[in-house]
Amino acid sequence: MEDVKVLFESYLNNYNQAWYSKDIDKLTEFYDVEHNNLIYFDNHKGNDTYTLREHLLLISKFFEHGKQTESGEVEELIIENFNVFTKDDAACLCFIARYKSCPKPYVRMTMYLEKLQEMWKVMHVHCSFKPEN
Repeated sequence: MEDVKVLFESYLNNYNQAWYSKDIDKLTEFYDVEHNNLIYFDNHKGNDTYTLREHLLLISKFFEHGKQTESGEVEELIIENFNVFTKDDAACLCFIARYKSCPKPYVRMTMYLEKLQEMWKVMHVHCSFKPEN
């Protein structure tokens, strides 16, 4: 089981690196381009998307122009409480992410992946700020 966790930690690090470097082509490799599959629930208002095309368009604009986030740029993340659940060709990654420039409130993250043609693809992402008590 520890090997599985290491595999998906590496996967997540590579995925995040594509974000940090604003490499839309590299980021696209993590998704199911053939079927336009991705549902992405973002923790920032107005950024939820229901297809991969929508998501890539939104992200491309963000990479080019920035937006009102904690710093206005792609935020480096601190990953905590990383957990992986797998079954056959499906995986669920659950973890806490903190923006390095603004660690509170933290973001609860869930990523659902499927193995398609021997490659893991992100099918769904759900990000939400920790609700205040």
